[in-house]
Amino acid sequence: MPMLRHLFILILVLIPLFFSCGGKRVYNYESAEAMYEEALRELNKKGGFPWILTGTNYDKVFKLLKDIQLRYTYSSYAVLAELRTADAYFKKGEYEQAAIEYERFVKNHPGHSEIPYAIYRLAVSYYKQRRSYDRDPTYTREALKWFEVFVERYPDSPLISEARERIKRCRSELAKREIYIGKFYEKRGNHRAAINRFRVVVDNYGDTKSLEEALFLLGKVYYEENQFDLAKEALDRVVREFPHAKYHDKAAKLLAEIEKKEGRGYREKGDKKALVEW
Repeated sequence: MPMLRHLFILILVLIPLFFSCGGKRVYNYESAEAMYEEALRELNKKGGFPWILTGTNYDKVFKLLKDIQLRYTYSSYAVLAELRTADAYFKKGEYEQAAIEYERFVKNHPGHSEIPYAIYRLAVSYYKQRRSYDRDPTYTREALKWFEVFVERYPDSPLISEARERIKRCRSELAKREIYIGKFYEKRGNHRAAINRFRVVVDNYGDTKSLEEALFLLGKVYYEENQFDLAKEALDRVVREFPHAKYHDKAAKLLAEIEKKEGRGYREKGDKKALVEW
């Protein structure tokens, strides 16, 4: 115990010294390659205990990468320094800035061999910032966009399975958002707006688990609007396509209600042809 106490005190003493020295240190290297390799070594460090002393020194990494770009502007290492700057922000957990840097690299160097990597990391940077489906969907949409670009351009990449899985998650979250907003409108009696949201799921996110719920809610709102043909079309799909799912019985019950209402309507009008069909 005394030994651990002494070690802890030593760390507390060294931390201020470490930071004060780090800010004044000057790094001198003979070439862009040497600077780049040193930046990579520092960037790839894995933290341990005491983590503050053994992890990546980001100030050093950013300084080296910036110096490469300033001193060796037209070298291949200057271009790589741009990409590694994005990696540094990514590793640091600053995903918003990482996304900015990756996208800048993609736009400035479209023919570079590292473009597949940059596009994938750009997508992941947005993916890590996405929020729950009841909040701003911007990051989810951006992640989806860039993952789809990656899948379309690089179908043979070893990362393709992971990219497709993340596309599924993004699409699922966006579908849930449309249903969430549609329910909001339905509760407030704005059926037209609710229908539009539920239709987005049916038309654009039919491959997600939200399809069944969207169809049922769509049928329910059409029923409340007395648009029975459209209601039956949506509810019938629930009954046929989801025989063992959550909304099957509710859809079947609502279909029966529609049939009863239509039957009463025919009888009230005294339509003989309708009565025969009923």
